[in-house]
Amino acid sequence: MRLYDFPAAPVLVGMILGPLAEQQLRRALALSQGDPSVFLTRPISAALVAITVAVLVLPPLVGWIRWARAARGAGR
Repeated sequence: MRLYDFPAAPVLVGMILGPLAEQQLRRALALSQGDPSVFLTRPISAALVAITVAVLVLPPLVGWIRWARAARGAGR
């Protein structure tokens, strides 16, 4: 963690909350009989899924766009 400069607090929170989140995910899927669309049928859960996807997808996408613009500008 020191080598890559990871802060300890988020890692610790993830280690504590990760198993709890997994347990609740399994419970929700068991109640819905294995249907994952249950996470998209309610507005709040759909919004949380959308925010999570945006947080995971947007930073690499923005970096790629910046890199492509810089590469295109350097080739002129």
